[in-house]
Amino acid sequence: MKLSEKIVVAALGAVATYVAQRAITGFWTGLTDEEPPDPRDPEVPTVVALSWAIASGIGLGVTKLLVSRHAMRKYGAQAKPIRIEW
Repeated sequence: MKLSEKIVVAALGAVATYVAQRAITGFWTGLTDEEPPDPRDPEVPTVVALSWAIASGIGLGVTKLLVSRHAMRKYGAQAKPIRIEW
């Protein structure tokens, strides 16, 4: 994969991750009428922290899958699997 293609894929991954995080946060806020909790806060009930972790994990996991599949379709077999660090 050429350097320009790597830059495009990295930028796409960064933008997709940002958009996904905003969408997940908006969905959570719309559903619960509260901001997402800080899972590290001991005052947050475990069920709420776990629910947020599951929701954000699924949302970002799906985003990573879709970006990787798009890159493989666009750049073919020459593209290595994309590792997006969150």
